[in-house]
Amino acid sequence: MEDFRRQFLSETAETLADLHQNLQSAKSFSGAVKRETFRVLHTVKGTAQTFGFDAASRLAHDLETLLAADANAPDLLLEGIELLQKSLTEETFQIPEQFAQKLHAVVPNAAQTAHDTDNNPINIPGEIYSQLSNQERKTIGAAMRGGKHLSVLEIGFAAANFAAELINFREILNSSGEIIATFPGAKFSDDGKIGFQFLTATSDAIKQLAEENSANVLWNYSPEKSANDINAVLRQIARHGREIAAKFGKQVAIETQIDEANFSPRELKLVFEVLLHLVRNAVDHAIERVGKIEIRVKTEANGFRLSVADDGRGIDSDKIKAKAIEKNLISAAENLTATETIDLIFQPEFSTKSETTEISGRGIGLDAVKFAVEKFGGKIIVKTEKGKGTTFEIFLPREGN
Repeated sequence: MEDFRRQFLSETAETLADLHQNLQSAKSFSGAVKRETFRVLHTVKGTAQTFGFDAASRLAHDLETLLAADANAPDLLLEGIELLQKSLTEETFQIPEQFAQKLHAVVPNAAQTAHDTDNNPINIPGEIYSQLSNQERKTIGAAMRGGKHLSVLEIGFAAANFAAELINFREILNSSGEIIATFPGAKFSDDGKIGFQFLTATSDAIKQLAEENSANVLWNYSPEKSANDINAVLRQIARHGREIAAKFGKQVAIETQIDEANFSPRELKLVFEVLLHLVRNAVDHAIERVGKIEIRVKTEANGFRLSVADDGRGIDSDKIKAKAIEKNLISAAENLTATETIDLIFQPEFSTKSETTEISGRGIGLDAVKFAVEKFGGKIIVKTEKGKGTTFEIFLPREGN
């Protein structure tokens, strides 16, 4: 997964550089230019949040808000894109207050300066994570992006020789990596020992070191090394979906199933982007309070099939048609088939949301999915039943087919 994260950073940097150049050279801010800018920002927002780049995700959301406001502020948008590029390269990046103020002057609902997050990226034990400072949490993010192993070790030191043993063990840990945080541990109190817990980041697994020093490994995280590890991608998306749901007060179970198969980096990137958009969409639109989302990846002779199914409210075709009429996408007199009505959800800037959230409301998510799938030569089908749920099925050909 770490290789995939690096790929995201590399390709996003290139995409944002191209976007910046295109906006600078554009003779007019046409609808096509605006839609492409929305698509790039929306994809960066969701992917950055998934990989723990919270400041980048918030900034991308604010730039979407600026774009949606139709404000005549091209220089501010270009400055924001430059900052977005910077936010993906600096571990401690924060949205500059000066830029936030300028943004707020144009779009009062934007200008979200950096704030603390309760997001636990890799399920570190809650009693440990809750005690970490913001800087320690940033160090964890940096370690993850650097492909480090993270571990929580617990060890007891004899009271009579406590200071010397503690110093010696810290030196051992520091020679293998970095101690991110230290906490008192109670496990050894009955043995007359003084217990400590250490959260560490190391280049290699720490199991042997723990065994040699009579320490217990309470928790550990090992980076995924394979760039085509679809299982790691699905775990990442499922974790992100659950976190987003919890943030909005929803309880969503997310199940994944996949055939064992290898994917090229380009195929894996597309699968990640498509499934991420669809899961975020299901959490926001389909599930009211409690529900389930099933993600399936199935390989076939000449391609692979993806599906995201939920047991939520289903798509209300009457609501879809009414919104399309309101947006002048169709006339009230048009007699659309059920399929044609549902397909309106893929129209650029189409959304049934009355309010914009950090997930949706601008009509970009499903537009971006359709754009990416068709650009790759694939097809997307929607099956829905009001009150019972919706399934998005996507077929994507293998590269070279």
